[in-house]
Amino acid sequence: MVITYLFCFLAGSLLIVLAIASGADADLDGGDGMGGPFSILLSTPFWSFGMAGFGLCGLLISLIDPQLAPTLSLLVAASTGLLLGFAASRTLQLLGGRRVNSLVSSEDLIGCEGRVTLPMDPRQRGFVEVSVRGTLIRRPAVSTSEPLALNERVIVLSNEGHTLTVIRADDL
Repeated sequence: MVITYLFCFLAGSLLIVLAIASGADADLDGGDGMGGPFSILLSTPFWSFGMAGFGLCGLLISLIDPQLAPTLSLLVAASTGLLLGFAASRTLQLLGGRRVNSLVSSEDLIGCEGRVTLPMDPRQRGFVEVSVRGTLIRRPAVSTSEPLALNERVIVLSNEGHTLTVIRADDL
């Protein structure tokens, strides 16, 4: 039985390592999502983590208590493999369903703090750099009432076209 446990542990671990190394994410949803509650049995994460868990648990039981009945050892290892396979598949399914939106809209800029990269005044445009959602955006800007010097901190008040209207951060 130890050979079976060792084979399952090595095969499952190899599948996990290959999936990580290749960056595979095609099967993270645990099936096609249309197969009902049993579609998880068709997912790669279920089988790879289940095999690795089954093999590792069986090996550990064999090493810790070699006198334990093989049937009990098999039952514990199989249930551990099933639980681990289900948990890993479900976790990857939940993580794979999350979508990140880093698209920056004009409304996202309003209220953000930035810094002047090209001096400006109410009649002459300058440039401002604003960091929004992890993206550094450089836009033309005009001051509301007073000249702004290089590297001054500003707050974006509005966005008309591609030109921002800003005010000195200390004035708020």
